[in-house]
Amino acid sequence: MKVLIIEDEEHYGEFLKKILQKKYSCNRAKDGNEAKLLLYRNIYDIIIYDLRLPGMFGRDLIKYVRTRVDPDIINIVVTGYEQDWPAIEATEEDVFFYLQKGGFRPEELLKVVDNAAQIRQLKQKESTYIKNLIASEKLAATGKLAVGIAHEINNPLQSMLSITELMKKKLKAVDGGQTLTPDLTILEKGISRIKGIVKQLIDLHRIDYTIKGTNQLSTIIDRVVSFLRPIAKEKNTTISAHNTLQNTNIYVSESQFFHVLLNICMNLLDYKNETMTIETEREPNYVVIQVRTKKKKSSRESRADEQREGSRYTESLGLEISKSIVQHLGGAIGIGDSENGELVTIRFPFTTEKSRDNARVFT
Repeated sequence: MKVLIIEDEEHYGEFLKKILQKKYSCNRAKDGNEAKLLLYRNIYDIIIYDLRLPGMFGRDLIKYVRTRVDPDIINIVVTGYEQDWPAIEATEEDVFFYLQKGGFRPEELLKVVDNAAQIRQLKQKESTYIKNLIASEKLAATGKLAVGIAHEINNPLQSMLSITELMKKKLKAVDGGQTLTPDLTILEKGISRIKGIVKQLIDLHRIDYTIKGTNQLSTIIDRVVSFLRPIAKEKNTTISAHNTLQNTNIYVSESQFFHVLLNICMNLLDYKNETMTIETEREPNYVVIQVRTKKKKSSRESRADEQREGSRYTESLGLEISKSIVQHLGGAIGIGDSENGELVTIRFPFTTEKSRDNARVFT
C-alpha cells in the first residue's frame, strides 16, 4: 500500500510521514500542483489531505482525485480548519475519515490508515471480480459470434476453391494451363490461407478432451504463435517458441489449454513488449510452460503513464479467469518479473499411460 501526504507545513508533514513510513510507502507533497505531479507519476492507495493548501483547497483536490485519478482511492482529511469543510459534510462526500490536527495520537492515525488499507484491498478485489465477470461474458459472447461468422464464411470459401480447381482443369485442357493457371494458383493459396484462419476461429470453441505428449503440446504452442504473429507484428513485438521437452506426457483439455495460453499472450501483448518467448521445460513431476517478455525502452513520461495505468500483467482482467481454468486442469499459474518484463509460468503434472483415465479435464 502506498500513501500520499499532502501538507504544506514542513514539520507537520514530516511528522505524519514519520508515523506511517514504518509500515507504508509514503510520499509527501507541499501543495496541489506537486500532488498532481506525484499522482501522475505514481499509483497511490491512500491520500491524506490538509484542507488549506497553496494554490488549491484540499476539498477541490479530493474532487480532482475522485473524478480524474481513481474513485477508489481512500481519502483522509487532517486539518486545523474544520470550518472550511465540516466533518459531517466531508464524510458525506466519500472522505473516509476526518481528523483534527492536535486531536489524535500517532497510534490512532496508524489505526485509521490500517482500516483504510483494508477497505482499499476490498475495493480492489471487488473491482477485479466485476471486471473479470464482464470479461468472461464478453469472451463467451465474442467467441460464439466469431464461430458463427467463421461457419458462414467457410462454405463460400470451399465453393471458391472448387471453382478455382475446375477453372485450372479447363484451362489446362485448352492451352496446357500456360495463361491464367499461375494466377489461379496464387488465388487458390490465398483462399486456403483464409480457410486456415477460419478453421482456427472454429477450433477456438471446439472441446477436445485430451492432449497427450510433447508433440501435441508443441503443436498447440505453435498454433498460438501462428495465431498471434500478425497481432504481434502490428505491435512491433517479436514472438517465438522453444520446446525442449521429450518423452513427457500431460493430459488436459486441448481446447481449454489453447484458450489459456492464447489469453495470457494476448494480455501480455498489450504492454509494449519488445519480445515474447514461449518456452517449455521439465521439473520434477511437472511440465512447465513459461511465457517471458522483455519490455521496450521507453521515455520517462511513458514509463510514468504505464505505472499510473497499471501496466503489469498481474493487474490484467483475464488473469483470474486463466488461473481458474488452469486449476481445473490440475495445474497452477505463477507470475513474476523477468529482465525488465513479465514472466508467466504454467505448471502441469506429467502423466503416465496408466493414469490417463484419471486425468483431470475442464468442461
